[in-house]
Amino acid sequence: MKKMGWLKKVSLGLGAVMLLSILTGCSGSSAAGKAGEEGAGQEGGKILTMATGHEINTLFPLNMDPQNNITTKLCYEGLVNYVNGEVVPGLAESWKFSQDGTQLTFFLKQGVSFHDGVPMNAESVKTQFEYAKANPNFRAIKAVANLERVEVKDDYTVTFHYPSPYFAYMTDFCYPEVMILVSPQVIEKDNFQTMKGVIGTGPYIYKEIVNGQYVRFVRNEAYWGEKPYYDEVIVKFIPDSSSRLQALKNGEVDLIYGSALLSWDDYEQAKALPNAAGQVSDYDSETRNLVLNGAGEMLADLKVREAVEYAIDKKAVSQGLTYGHETAADQLFPEGIPYGNVKPDQVRSYDQAKARALLDEAGWVVNQATGVREKGGKTLGLLFTYDSGEVMNKALATLIKSQLAEVGIHVETVGQEMYTWWTEGVAGNYDITIWNTEQPYTSPHNFFTPMLDSSPHTVSLAVLPGGGQFKSLIGEFQTTNDPERVTEIFAELLSYSHEQVLNLPLTYVKDMIVYNKDRIGGYTFTSTPMFFDITRLQPAQGS
Repeated sequence: MKKMGWLKKVSLGLGAVMLLSILTGCSGSSAAGKAGEEGAGQEGGKILTMATGHEINTLFPLNMDPQNNITTKLCYEGLVNYVNGEVVPGLAESWKFSQDGTQLTFFLKQGVSFHDGVPMNAESVKTQFEYAKANPNFRAIKAVANLERVEVKDDYTVTFHYPSPYFAYMTDFCYPEVMILVSPQVIEKDNFQTMKGVIGTGPYIYKEIVNGQYVRFVRNEAYWGEKPYYDEVIVKFIPDSSSRLQALKNGEVDLIYGSALLSWDDYEQAKALPNAAGQVSDYDSETRNLVLNGAGEMLADLKVREAVEYAIDKKAVSQGLTYGHETAADQLFPEGIPYGNVKPDQVRSYDQAKARALLDEAGWVVNQATGVREKGGKTLGLLFTYDSGEVMNKALATLIKSQLAEVGIHVETVGQEMYTWWTEGVAGNYDITIWNTEQPYTSPHNFFTPMLDSSPHTVSLAVLPGGGQFKSLIGEFQTTNDPERVTEIFAELLSYSHEQVLNLPLTYVKDMIVYNKDRIGGYTFTSTPMFFDITRLQPAQGS
């Protein structure tokens, strides 16, 4: 979940994703328990080597770092998947709702086992989701948070009981890094920070970790589905982006995947290497978005928030930072997002003259000596915070700082470790922060849900006019499955967000891949491109 995007990613209700710091689940160089014995690592076999910027010492669902989204589909699977706008079977072959929408029954695939040999069945699903229900950090994911009980009907039939219907229960189950099934043997009651191993049902087994160097996955020879091409996957820990590119250049890694690990500068540099090629997804992953703090002294005036949006040149962001790969965003969600295609009545296109006029109306006057606006002895200065772990955030903050300076607004940019950035954001200790939207299957509902108590928007909604009604609408959509009413609610929420400049969308994020073309022939992106899918990778001929 990235925010993550996320959250992202951090996004999910991404605020919820960030509530716990990630703790080490393994140390030293060791095999990953009994599961490792089931693997098929072959000396001299077909090996794929990838890079990550964050150590994979735990792949704990919900707390997974966005840079490790490349690994989740190697070892984990969920009940359902999201493909081209539809929920499709995963470990559940089918499902049905009761007539009143409060009971959801899954009919599970038979003959599937976890990497440790434990059967994947109704009891294991019950154990997993009762554990998730007890974890307070799932509160933004209503398929878990609203759960009253899980009932085992037979070995392969399980029913989830809810107090009320909700239009997004099924899409909530589509999180590939959160709503995944793990062996009951790795779950420790009341421990919501680590598990006793990385044991799923996926095509690869988490075999070995050498801290500070790499993690090795080996092919699951007992996998229920089609056997993957590669015998082993090595994921190397290379925290610095320039070092990752050097590793691609010298053949140390075969590929680097995704916007969490590649800036667009990185992408263009990699494509220029004689042995490398690159591809960009046709699908938008999320929206690159700013949140403005309407509860703060500097941005409490709507005119100032509007001026900030008029002062930002989104096309310059697109061209200058993404080489035009990411298109400028006029609305919060790209077209095609269910309930999210709400166009604003008036687009605040880049207009420095309009920005200056609004700031003048708000009483902020330019100090000719400094070029910065002042009012009542105070300088118009904004604190711009961002998660320093996201590769493009620093460059984005720097560009926005320079654009706002042109209309007399001083900006201080501060990169923060992810947990600090989130806690400071929820506390309102910022003026502008980067907070991207959610993945297609979780938008718009899980972008809005955390605003009640666990996103940077929370402080603004406590003071802005209409904030109480806005929060009431969020509560309402969580208890209905009436598509007409859901459409009306999101139209109101999105209109309010635009009118109050609660969110300031910049561009629609794309994910990308760069690879050694002597080893890899190409990649076909899924409709959820934030997550790498090894089955979509085409080996080069003769590799």
